[in-house]
Amino acid sequence: MSALKDRMAKGLTIMLTEEDEAAAASMKPNMPTTGPGQTMQITALRKQIEDLKGKLAKSDDANGAAEVRLKELEEQLASAATDVEISRLVEVPGRRRYMSPEKKLELRENLRHNKLVHPIVVRPMANGALEIVSGHNRVDQYKELGRDKIRAVFEESTDDEAAASAFYANLLQSDLTDYEKYRGFKQMQKRFPSITQAKMAEQSGISEAMISYILAFDDLPVEVIAILEQQPALIGAMAGKTLAGLAKTGRAAEVIAAVAQLAEGEIDQSQAVKLATAKPAKAAGPAETVKIKAGKADYCVMRRASNVVRLQFKSDDEAKRVQAALHKVLEAESAAFIAEQRD
Repeated sequence: MSALKDRMAKGLTIMLTEEDEAAAASMKPNMPTTGPGQTMQITALRKQIEDLKGKLAKSDDANGAAEVRLKELEEQLASAATDVEISRLVEVPGRRRYMSPEKKLELRENLRHNKLVHPIVVRPMANGALEIVSGHNRVDQYKELGRDKIRAVFEESTDDEAAASAFYANLLQSDLTDYEKYRGFKQMQKRFPSITQAKMAEQSGISEAMISYILAFDDLPVEVIAILEQQPALIGAMAGKTLAGLAKTGRAAEVIAAVAQLAEGEIDQSQAVKLATAKPAKAAGPAETVKIKAGKADYCVMRRASNVVRLQFKSDDEAKRVQAALHKVLEAESAAFIAEQRD
């Protein structure tokens, strides 16, 4: 224990030196008291948390020190939060992260019995409302639980900054679907027309190659996109790129049919790709018909289509007699074929 800490622990009445005062100050939370100062501090904390989460997500090795630091930062962020009226919250379309009904139920029960560890992020609006930047699903579950307030931290940002902040915050969630990532990257491209895939890779921590796969959703038929809007977890980026490539080569109808079956649960994702890739069965050529006469009447009509021969007689008895004769002929042909193969 340092001399300063030792004296503080003993509760002695002492005169602190300037060095001691600086050290004591460093041991206290350093949260600004002014509104703008708090906003800057909160923004910096969120950035540190997001960066650290990104590093931990990429690491195969659990880093104890990093996890401890992440917990400290999250606790500091939570202490900076304040309760806000849920009735003041408004949602901007396109920011909500998809969550399955099962996950929603898990989240609701967690929040029913535990305090909110991660406050939502809001942005003040001119009319007094609060725009949700991050935390839509947490807000929903608070409403389901009948609560009228939720912990939130404030962010002062432009529309573009808020959109980017919401997307990259969601991107760090492991259960974000590839299609939702696609929608987010498309929003980034729309808001920042000059942004490159390399820049998006740098900002998101996702490889440039993977971003290329994700953006291949662009080339899927509109019918498939409509299905993905309802079921965003249906197709991953790898399968999406393959299906998009097939659609571009003229197999859009096959892709649509395969994804429709996938959406109905009739096949899985790999089977959908195989189904859309499979070449159609070769159509049989036109049937060849030969009529064998007995005088002026037809004795037999013979039809052949590809490797199938069909004989039709006037009577059942005649068909049986010819069948017996053909049996002998075919056995002789079979024996001759085997002999040729041996030679």
